[in-house]
Amino acid sequence: MERKTIGIGMLGAGWMGRAHNNAYKTAQYMFWPQGNWTPRLVTIGGVNEAEGREAAARYGYEQGVAGYESIVANPDIQVFDNVAPDPMHMEPSIAAAKAGKHVVCEKPLAVDPADAKRMLEAVQTAGVHHICGFSYRFLPAVRLAYELIREGALGKLYHFSGSYFQDTGADEDMSAEDLWYIVSGVAQGIASHLIDMSRFLMGEIDTVTGMACTYNKTRSSKNGPVQITADESFSGLFEFSSGATGVIQSCGVANGRRSAFTFEIFGSKGSVAWDVQEPNYLHVFLSESADVRVVGFTKVCVTEPNHPFMDVWWPKGHTLGWEHGHINLIAHFLDCVANDKPVGPLGGTFEDGYKVAVIIDTMRKSAQQGCKLALHF
Repeated sequence: MERKTIGIGMLGAGWMGRAHNNAYKTAQYMFWPQGNWTPRLVTIGGVNEAEGREAAARYGYEQGVAGYESIVANPDIQVFDNVAPDPMHMEPSIAAAKAGKHVVCEKPLAVDPADAKRMLEAVQTAGVHHICGFSYRFLPAVRLAYELIREGALGKLYHFSGSYFQDTGADEDMSAEDLWYIVSGVAQGIASHLIDMSRFLMGEIDTVTGMACTYNKTRSSKNGPVQITADESFSGLFEFSSGATGVIQSCGVANGRRSAFTFEIFGSKGSVAWDVQEPNYLHVFLSESADVRVVGFTKVCVTEPNHPFMDVWWPKGHTLGWEHGHINLIAHFLDCVANDKPVGPLGGTFEDGYKVAVIIDTMRKSAQQGCKLALHF
């Protein structure tokens, strides 16, 4: 099979850059020979030229630069990967799309729905492929849940329950500079994953009721006390177009929970449950069992060759981790670029990222007004 070389340009050299660069390098040899593409790491951009050069040396790029302008102008680059901080998602991604680059952008797509809409319109106008970094879609257990739901194994869907807890800000004496959610709140950082997961598995959402809270309204900083407005918890109730309901909880002050992402889905014929701290297990309950004496949840280890993605990974019984979601996502996107395939519905597109932004914004308005609100995309 003829292999297609795809030039990669990346903006951002932080820890998410590590995850994406690991994905490009690992996907190349793990998705072999069915992947008829080879990523070429061309240019990476940092805050300044020195950071760019250091990142290039670390990850194996041909060149390290400051910023993104020279990346989007480079004809050797076909894919622009934006792993910069949240406020830097919009302008570089739009510039890349206008330059004809296919675009990968980490979540949240944008911190404001108007900005997210501009990004969506840019990639649509340019006719380029695009994906938002909802990597949990690409873990085998989550994809198995998706397949079971689509095949009707759970019957009529009734309810989605999900939570994402972290303990970053639990210490009230922690300085503002040490809070990752200080700019856009836990809504953008972790609730965005919950919202995308609920839409991916359950379908479109019609109405939301939101609740947001900032527990520590004043924090210390290197410049003295500062006021905190970013939400430290963000929760909500959903009504799906199908008639199903949902509830999500996210919290950045959940003492003892380093990163706890879980969901359960209940249907008329069965249910599924998943926990990122045991990512290789999907708990499955099917009420129509051949033997009623053993009806109950089964802890399915998704490491058989017939489970999603496992045909390209290790021998059966060997598990995957958090980073494999990013590897599988990047492999999916490169396949779509190389062979002109649709990114969705399996991959979260900029349309999905835009809808998540609208949902978060509407939930915040609901929290302020104290009422249920309909969504308008």
